[in-house]
Amino acid sequence: MTATSALLVALAVGVVATGLAVGRRRRRRRRQRSAVDGSLAFTVDVVSVVVGSGGTVRQAVTAVATGGPEPVRPAFAEIVDRVRHGHRLADALGEASVVLGPTFHPLIGALLAAEVDGAPVAAVLARLGDDVEQRDRWQAEASAGRVPIALLPPLVLCLLPAVVVGAIVPLAVVAMQQLG
Repeated sequence: MTATSALLVALAVGVVATGLAVGRRRRRRRRQRSAVDGSLAFTVDVVSVVVGSGGTVRQAVTAVATGGPEPVRPAFAEIVDRVRHGHRLADALGEASVVLGPTFHPLIGALLAAEVDGAPVAAVLARLGDDVEQRDRWQAEASAGRVPIALLPPLVLCLLPAVVVGAIVPLAVVAMQQLG
């Protein structure tokens, strides 16, 4: 093997390895984003319980940071940590909104309105909880609708050979026996 071909092989291996690593990172980020988005309903429930029992927005954020869903705990713990170090809760919530993504914007917006303006948040949280539940139901129905399509290739690949072996081959054997 010449030096040039060895260099080309090494370059190809490096490109393939880099591509695999990038794909792995993208899949991991996609799974993390999906986990965060999927935890919105539980987060809204935790906040609703705290606020509904007379707690403040700060107490609700602390409750999510300590006992909320695992994917969002770090973001809410960061809010608690920033407030502990002298930042305003509204500013910390705004920064967390960027980390949590657009799925959490309605919840963060409601918490910001309650913190900054003193707006009542219980009704907004109830409506948000209903909206999230409806969205989750639609997503479940869409996933259930894709199941038959996903099952079609294995079904065809398994049944078609069975039909050929079970129905057509015996007919062909009988026909060959009658000809011969």
